[in-house]
Amino acid sequence: MDAVNKAFGGVFFISAGVLLAVTKNPDIFTVAAVAACALLAALSSTGLARWPAMGGALLIGASLALQTALSYRCLDCIKADLLILAGIIYLSAAEKGTVKKPLRGMAVVVSVMFMANAFLHYPLFSGQPLEAAQGGKASRFISVSSGGKEVSLDTSVLPALLFSPSCGSCRSTVGELVETDPEGKGWVPVQVGGDPEEARALLSSIGYQGVIYHWRWDEAVPALLTTRDDKTKVVYGQESIVKVVRGDNG
Repeated sequence: MDAVNKAFGGVFFISAGVLLAVTKNPDIFTVAAVAACALLAALSSTGLARWPAMGGALLIGASLALQTALSYRCLDCIKADLLILAGIIYLSAAEKGTVKKPLRGMAVVVSVMFMANAFLHYPLFSGQPLEAAQGGKASRFISVSSGGKEVSLDTSVLPALLFSPSCGSCRSTVGELVETDPEGKGWVPVQVGGDPEEARALLSSIGYQGVIYHWRWDEAVPALLTTRDDKTKVVYGQESIVKVVRGDNG
C-alpha cells in the first residue's frame, strides 16, 4: 500500500473516534472506543492493512454486542460503526498482498452483519408504522414506570420521546423539546437506557419540569412514539421529532 493509501485508510477510523468523542458521554466504553479508533488509525499508517481491518471488525462486533446488552440502539454508535466499516472495506480493497482474499472475505461478512443489524433495528424512513417496524411491541398505550409505579401512557395524548442520557443525539433532541415545552404538556420523556440519575440530572439541568418515565426499548434512539387517527408511528430524526411535538406536521 502506498503512502496515500496508508494515510487515507486511517481517516475513517479517526473520523469515527472524533464522532464518538463529540457526541457521547466520556464513560469507560466511549473512552475505550475512541482509543481503539486512534490505535487503528495509527496501524493503518504502517501499511499493514490486516491489523486495522481485523481490529475494526472486532470493534464493530463489540459495539453491536454492547448495544444489545444495554437493550437500546444508539444512532451515534451506528454512525461511528459505519465509518469503521468504510475503513475496513477500503483497507481490504487496497490490500495487494497474500492476505487480500481473507481480508475481503472478512469485509463482506462484517458488511452483511452490519446491514442485517441496521435493517432490523434502524428504520430507514421517519414515521414508519410501528406495526411493521416493531412487530406490534408498541401501541397506542405503553406500560411505563415512574417512581416504582406502573403507568399506562396514552401516546395519542402525549407523544413519548424514547431516549438515553448517554446518547448525544438524544441529549440534543431533549434540549430542543424542553426549550419548546419545558413542562411536558405536549410530550413526555421516556428513558430506555442509561443511568436514571444521569437522566434526571440532564433534564433538570436544562429546565425540564415534568415527569420522567422508564420503559424497555430495543431499537434506535432518539425516537418519538405518537398515535394519530388510531395509527401508532415511530418518528426518527431530531427535526422530524420536534416538528411533530410542535404540531408542524402529521
